[in-house]
Amino acid sequence: MVDLRPLLELQKVDTALSQLVHRKANLDERKVLAAEKATLVSTESEKLKVSNELKSAKSEIATLETANQKCEAQILKYSQQLRTVIAPREAEALQHEIETVRIERSLNDDRELLLLETSDKLEVQLQQLGEKIRTQSIAVASATAALNEALKICDGETKSLDDKRLALANAIDVKLIKLYDVKRTKRATPAVADLHGSKCQSCHLDLSVVELSALKKLGSDELAECPNCDCYLVL
Repeated sequence: MVDLRPLLELQKVDTALSQLVHRKANLDERKVLAAEKATLVSTESEKLKVSNELKSAKSEIATLETANQKCEAQILKYSQQLRTVIAPREAEALQHEIETVRIERSLNDDRELLLLETSDKLEVQLQQLGEKIRTQSIAVASATAALNEALKICDGETKSLDDKRLALANAIDVKLIKLYDVKRTKRATPAVADLHGSKCQSCHLDLSVVELSALKKLGSDELAECPNCDCYLVL
């Protein structure tokens, strides 16, 4: 039968390359970076929310200040009118208007005081979030560098395996390589395996005595194949 040991070595390299692709896609460094980025995004989102709350509070404070200026103007206007009126009813009406505006101004003052306290807290919170973002950004940069280094190592291993594969493939008959490539594309398990005792190392099933005997009787130009999974076998 055809000597498939060189093809088995090629399969080992291809298996290593496949494992490397999987490893590269599931690097711990990649997971760490994803987690650090998620944390940073969450903090940035929180900062944006707090920033919008602060803008809203300051906008309302400005509105209240404008309203209080109008209140002051009204109080002054009604007070001046009060000095000139003689009729008790008119004086009473003006005093009522003045009291109403004063109540409005007092309520505005209370609301503004509450908003100022809220603004102070939001300012502190924004500062704290800014510091967290700076720290988390450093963590993201560090995790990115670690991932790039891990990817660099993987790329180096890939290059080494690619070179090894090329050297092995060049030493194998082209027709045999084509047969191997066709079989490999149709399966998830190895296309070439050896026997450990009577067990195929691709499907891990035992071959019967009859099957083993049949394989050993193959001609010099025939390829040994597992009767269970159809992979090429190295006896």
